Amino acid sequence: MFGKTLTSVWLGILGLVWLTDCAAPARVGEYPNQKAMTGKTRTEILACAGLPSGERTEHDVTVLRYYREAPILEESQPIGKSSVSTIRHGCWATVVLAEDRVVDIRYRFAPPSFDASNDCEEIFAPCVR
Repeated sequence: MFGKTLTSVWLGILGLVWLTDCAAPARVGEYPNQKAMTGKTRTEILACAGLPSGERTEHDVTVLRYYREAPILEESQPIGKSSVSTIRHGCWATVVLAEDRVVDIRYRFAPPSFDASNDCEEIFAPCVR
């Protein structure tokens, strides 16, 4: 009896994980920290958000790339007396600068079906405190 129940629970969890992987991309919108960065200088961004994981300059446009992964505890879901790992997720933030000022910030979730906007917002949290 207990084995069948446990098997059913695991099959249900696997089904949900499978559906999540096949789901449509999460909606990326505008967020408070993202909007607050518009107009800041490159120096201001580097001072509060730290060094980017990548930087590229073409003509008069500079692109800074940041990545933040969810904390490990956020990736486990408590179930009864144990826990089950959930989807490993994070967020890429692309900062576009023109004439040394932020003109756009775009978020891209990893995986695309998981809303990881809180991870990107956390990159810029020190900039608005």
